[in-house]
Amino acid sequence: MTTRRPFTQYLLGAGALAVVLSGCGSGISVTNDWDPGVDFSAYSTFAVLDEATGGSGIGQLIQDRVKASIASTLTAKGMRQVDDAKDADAAVGWQFTTEQRSSFQTVTTGWGGYGYGRGGWYGGTGMGMSSSRTTEQRYDVGSLAIGIFDVKRDEMIFTSTGSKTLSSSNLSPEESQKRIDEAVAKILEEFPPGSN
Repeated sequence: MTTRRPFTQYLLGAGALAVVLSGCGSGISVTNDWDPGVDFSAYSTFAVLDEATGGSGIGQLIQDRVKASIASTLTAKGMRQVDDAKDADAAVGWQFTTEQRSSFQTVTTGWGGYGYGRGGWYGGTGMGMSSSRTTEQRYDVGSLAIGIFDVKRDEMIFTSTGSKTLSSSNLSPEESQKRIDEAVAKILEEFPPGSN
């Protein structure tokens, strides 16, 4: 069972996204897709957009950190940032979401089919005793999706999403930025396609 809930129900405060993505270098699951007909070498400039509508509603400080991280990651890949999407080859959109998931574990204890019965000890059919207990564990998963769009064609050319189980911790602004940087670098690792 999967239930989507707004991010603010999970975590409040400026460190929210970093809490979700804490330790992102390890354990983050990334999926990506792109248009195979696109010549990615034709894109030299980009503009980072605000969080997409319907996102988590994270605070302005975290939004600024995510945008700065996307910009520094793409700049390190040889692209140049411009302020206005109209002046860019590519526009970069992003969205952070959370969902609650459940996992179930069943443990069975006891013996079955052995003991005294027809056929004597340990033979034939016997009576067994066992019990099972199933427990449910609920946990929250945060996902950061980044989409890169061709501005002239108004079409998505690349998308990548990183997901990780939420955890809580108190982080300084510097540690928060570091963890967001690690997550964004992992999410955009395959951009442009064929570069690795």
